[in-house]
Amino acid sequence: MRSLFLLPALLLLALILVACGDRTPPPPGTEELAEVEEGASMSEVLALLPAGDLPENGTVQGYQRNRFLIDGAAIEVVWVHAPGSGGTFAHPRLELNPLIFVGGALDGWGWAHFDARADEWSLPMPQQPMEG
Repeated sequence: MRSLFLLPALLLLALILVACGDRTPPPPGTEELAEVEEGASMSEVLALLPAGDLPENGTVQGYQRNRFLIDGAAIEVVWVHAPGSGGTFAHPRLELNPLIFVGGALDGWGWAHFDARADEWSLPMPQQPMEG
């Protein structure tokens, strides 16, 4: 009799654990950037991504970018977003994927890389709303 109740209880527990699993989608561009190596040029990297949908003013290929001069090096952060976002992001860490270029070459991408560089170089988060 005890095993009659144990099996449904275990199945219910397994179902609850599966439902509570991490369903956070990967940042935009993750699939396209999977094979990109550090040092790739900005044009090579952007050629792999679909065009963003922000106005041309202040953007690169429709994505917002921020430029900095740090210790004599030209730093650019390109904020990749999913098509159709309209440029306003309530949850930047879920809706954006930062690409960091130093001297026009890919330094790295993703939030872990951005956070490390932001600490090192005092890089700001993107402004809201993101406008072209």
